[in-house]
Amino acid sequence: MADNNPKGANTYMTGKVPSRLEVDLVTGGATLYGEEGIFNAFGRTKIATSVPGSPNKWVIEDAFVKKYNNANGTNLSKDEVQKIFNKDLVKQNNNERAAIINKNATDENKTKLSKEAKIPGVVDPVTKTKTENTTDTPTEAVDDTDQTDSTTTAADDNDGTYEPTKLTPGESLSGTKNSFANLRYPEDLASSKQDVIRFDMFEYVAGQLNSKDVDGLPIYGHTSGTESLGDSIGSVTLPIPAGISDQNRTNWTANSMSALDLAKADIATQAIFGNLQQGVESAAGYINAIKENAKDSASAVGQSLAAMAAGVDSQALLARTTGQIMNPNMELLFNGPSLRPFSFKFKLAPRSKTEADNVAKIIRFFKQGMAPIRTESNLFLKSPHIFKLAYIHRGEGGEIHTRLNMFKECALQAFGVNYTPTGNYATYSDGTPVAYDISMTFSEITPIYNDQYDLDDSLIGF
Repeated sequence: MADNNPKGANTYMTGKVPSRLEVDLVTGGATLYGEEGIFNAFGRTKIATSVPGSPNKWVIEDAFVKKYNNANGTNLSKDEVQKIFNKDLVKQNNNERAAIINKNATDENKTKLSKEAKIPGVVDPVTKTKTENTTDTPTEAVDDTDQTDSTTTAADDNDGTYEPTKLTPGESLSGTKNSFANLRYPEDLASSKQDVIRFDMFEYVAGQLNSKDVDGLPIYGHTSGTESLGDSIGSVTLPIPAGISDQNRTNWTANSMSALDLAKADIATQAIFGNLQQGVESAAGYINAIKENAKDSASAVGQSLAAMAAGVDSQALLARTTGQIMNPNMELLFNGPSLRPFSFKFKLAPRSKTEADNVAKIIRFFKQGMAPIRTESNLFLKSPHIFKLAYIHRGEGGEIHTRLNMFKECALQAFGVNYTPTGNYATYSDGTPVAYDISMTFSEITPIYNDQYDLDDSLIGF
């Protein structure tokens, strides 16, 4: 049964073998899987694992031996491939593991993995030092290369087998803000029992075109970056405003297929999924059916062919010439999920210097957080920061509100400020307006799926 520890992952090449490394962000344990194709459409196999208690040791599986020999045109034994792995690939995979932990693990876990588990390359956030190689490292793999740099690996001093497949975003332009304060309004909100809404900001993480493993089963397609966000980089807590609501939508679209369309589709299906002879026989069957019902069928088919030749709509031609149309067999069909929008309005009326400063910082928090980020080269724009929203019930425990909706990760699409909500320009002596009206519109980044309501039945959920 799968554990509930958070995981981090990355996809790259190991000895010319397409691989995906998954790391337990609590224990530091790492498992390497072989990726079998684009979107991992043909499954995957475990090919190597780190050894618990010996962070510099890895054990390969028979599957890796086969994949390595196929990729490199060799016919080596498992012992020979293990020696190559120890010499040339342990450092690479330790680098990748350290990079995943340094980016995604909590500070508490980073400290434990650095000081106690001695995971190579993990940086202790308190001392800013990283774990060096231990005596457990195979002698062939020991060197002093920086273990935290995921782009400088064993490939730099071997035959170039390390070929990253994931693009790394450019460095943000100097002045980009990635750390904000934890703010609240009003000033005494923390001491009250008032229910609140909390906005946590996070750095955007891009998704990956690969798969993840859930209870041993591969999940194909795109893994959203919202599943591997780091720690919050700032927050704003406000009283829950009036007019809160949610509206879940699913796209359904009316679709029509006439008898002629269905017949053509059936013939094509038989030919593609069966064989060409089956397609021919299916076409012959429809021709015989037309002959048996010559009057109506001949008129419909003839008019359709005439419409195709003339480049006009066959149903319109039938309606004009016969006063009837072919039965469209209309049905409402599922056409995809939708993304939920959320809008909020707040009135902020500072009553003290501290509150006035906090209100200004709150406005700056949202405005700067939603702004796109330039790279140093100015060639690209990086995605703005994103947000997690939560209604919090301020009862005995101060927990997530079970009687209001939950949110998935959101992007802030619009933020507006009215500096004269009273209808007149009025300020305090230092120039602070007596009140602000702020409005914001969020949209969830990923859709909601049925299986994501795996919650206590007492919760409304999404």
